Amino acid sequence: MAQFHIKCEKEDISPYVILVGNPQRAEKASLLLEDAKLVNEYRYLYVFTGFYKGERISVATTGMGAPSTAIVVEELVNLGGKVFIRVGSAGGIDPKLGVGDIVIATGSIRDDGTTLNYLRTSFPAVSDYDVLRTIIEVGVEFSPRIYYGVVISQDAFYRPYSDEEMNTFVNAGVKAVEMESGCVFIVSQYRGVKAGALFALDGNVFLKKIKPANAEDLFKESEDTAIKIGLESMYRLSKDLIK
Repeated sequence: MAQFHIKCEKEDISPYVILVGNPQRAEKASLLLEDAKLVNEYRYLYVFTGFYKGERISVATTGMGAPSTAIVVEELVNLGGKVFIRVGSAGGIDPKLGVGDIVIATGSIRDDGTTLNYLRTSFPAVSDYDVLRTIIEVGVEFSPRIYYGVVISQDAFYRPYSDEEMNTFVNAGVKAVEMESGCVFIVSQYRGVKAGALFALDGNVFLKKIKPANAEDLFKESEDTAIKIGLESMYRLSKDLIK
């Protein structure tokens, strides 16, 4: 049965799903699939399903933030989704990182409101080990600018952390901040499916270099690479995991 927000049927969705926030990124990823079909466009939550190296894969748009992401992941699980990889953008926190770098999340600091409705805050939001290992293995094959570690999932884009908090995050080795991975991890853990996440950085929040001028091309290049890493990782997982 079609879901409330993703109005397609189970046969339209692969068990292997790439999650993106931006519908334009979904369109970009769909161009790397063979025989890609747009199976949902309701609410601009674009979902494409096609083939990558012969493996059927879906690419789904979550929109921005945890509430929308939770809805999309829930409905994709209802439609048969079993493995999810979020491919998004993020702002660096580690002062060594900047535009063009790619961060793979080992886990997320849950600074959102949605996941509190699933599991208590002491429950960790972490990537599935098999998914994480595969993304790292593929990532280092595709780019010399791969980093991995803990990220922050924050709700309020326009309410930055204080300098004191940012210094604490830097000292703790936090790599980046974004808005969805903690929700993807928690909902996936709650629903018994696997998830991972990686991000192309579009600036550095700690250094106050957010979406710097003349860096758009470099970001788009790293975004393209992150999408390719996501698809290749999903392909390898589809071969290693039980169907």
